[in-house]
Amino acid sequence: MGPRYCVLYLIGYIVTLSIFGTAVSAKTIFLEENAPTLEEINFMKKYGYLQEVPLSVSTTYTSQSVAGAVAKMQSFAGLPPTGYLDDETRKLFKRRRCGVKDIETKSSAHRRKRYILQQGWGRKAITYRVLNGTSTLSKSRVETLMRTGLEVWAPHAGLDFRRVERSKADIEVSFASKDHGDGFPFDGPGRVVAHAFPPPHGAMHFDDDEIWGDEPGEDDDDITDFFAVAVHEIGHALGLSHSNVKASVMYPYYQVPVEKLHEDDIMGMQALYLKEDVHSPAAAAEARTESAVLSRSSTAPRFTRPDSESAEDDENDVPDLCYTNYDTIQVLQGKIYVFEEEWVWVLSERKQIVEGYPKRFHEVFIGLPRHINVIRTIYEKRNGHIVVFSGRSYWEFSARFRLVKRGRITEYKIPQVPELTTVFVSNYNNKTYLIEYERYWRYDEATRTMDRGYPKEMSAWRNVPYPVDAAIIWKEDTYFFRGPRFWRFDNAQIRAHEYYPLPTAQIWFPCPSTPDMMQYTANDEP
Repeated sequence: MGPRYCVLYLIGYIVTLSIFGTAVSAKTIFLEENAPTLEEINFMKKYGYLQEVPLSVSTTYTSQSVAGAVAKMQSFAGLPPTGYLDDETRKLFKRRRCGVKDIETKSSAHRRKRYILQQGWGRKAITYRVLNGTSTLSKSRVETLMRTGLEVWAPHAGLDFRRVERSKADIEVSFASKDHGDGFPFDGPGRVVAHAFPPPHGAMHFDDDEIWGDEPGEDDDDITDFFAVAVHEIGHALGLSHSNVKASVMYPYYQVPVEKLHEDDIMGMQALYLKEDVHSPAAAAEARTESAVLSRSSTAPRFTRPDSESAEDDENDVPDLCYTNYDTIQVLQGKIYVFEEEWVWVLSERKQIVEGYPKRFHEVFIGLPRHINVIRTIYEKRNGHIVVFSGRSYWEFSARFRLVKRGRITEYKIPQVPELTTVFVSNYNNKTYLIEYERYWRYDEATRTMDRGYPKEMSAWRNVPYPVDAAIIWKEDTYFFRGPRFWRFDNAQIRAHEYYPLPTAQIWFPCPSTPDMMQYTANDEP
């Protein structure tokens, strides 16, 4: 399989922006010795690496900001993020690529707010139409290649594509050149070869000034492979963004051949269209019938069971970790604990379940009252004790999971609250964070006092949606979980890393990314 282009739901680990400051701040001589051209500055602005400023504001950028932008661009392209414009980096400015931004900024979102990334069609039946061909590919051949390209994506979200001849279609494909009326003019042969818009627009535009080919040979440098570009642009038309995973179809730079999707692309599709399934009428009706215990803010749908199953079988049935809606996740004694209904899984590392699990959590937490039938909020104190919250009470366990104390939530110097959604001890400042739905408190366990100025609004955790289902510290990093997705948090910048969210099950649990998964998460099968 060859290279590709990219999606916001990245699978794997991503170089974080926090390294950029170290890489470039001590090297501001960069601008003086190897200054970028105006064309290169405009490139970095166009694709989101440099912030665009209003015309009324000076367009002078500091050496550090430009070097940081170069480092971000290098990292996204898979190059060492040095902040220097070396030869390999300068080649990026000339390479053929997609015209969609790599990094969406607030300013660009405001300018094109009707084009919302990470938004699917909200349905599985999608129409498409090819409006014209080009001088080197007939319209009928383009239709054939589009049909094949759509078939690459369809199985991974259960999509059904139908071509229409005359009526308005969801995805409309056309060839155009220069300024073609959408606000994003093409630049002639080379460089930008195509761009596409996410739902609800869905248009796919190919630069008519390119020489488009059908499976061009390796030596045909002047010919652009229509199929390779079309598969990438289809990803945008379905709602995906660019990815920095070089092997993914959604990688922004042109590479051939394209034979199939990368795991990164597949997980992006599943996460995106899983989210859409949640808001379907069937899923909404099911959600209204769930018990209060199982109706948390999570957006992950649940699978249903056949009516023929007996009550005894249902009681003894262990939820499938890959397709269930877990109640919370927490790190205890260096291991990952996942709670769902009356069950707990323990993982020694990501994707590695400890032998003997899952177990009923009452078998693990000796002395926990039997009327506690779900664990939603749990954390490990700095002294190694483990605390389980339920309502306005808590139960404290020793490091050997034996009950040592029962207490009231007011002992944490916070008022009676309806329910805490998660609690964790930050490795950034060793403070205990107690999070409610829209507020949080910061507590000092050493002095048993609440820090001044609390509670505060959850909006302070920028780019993290709330209410959250869980917050953990794992391998020195902070993660927030909500529904089927999670966010990695940058404590220094006080915001979520921009390449998140990612799907929880396939990153943290031993869950394969297969098309079969969709039929369960969409409640189509038992």
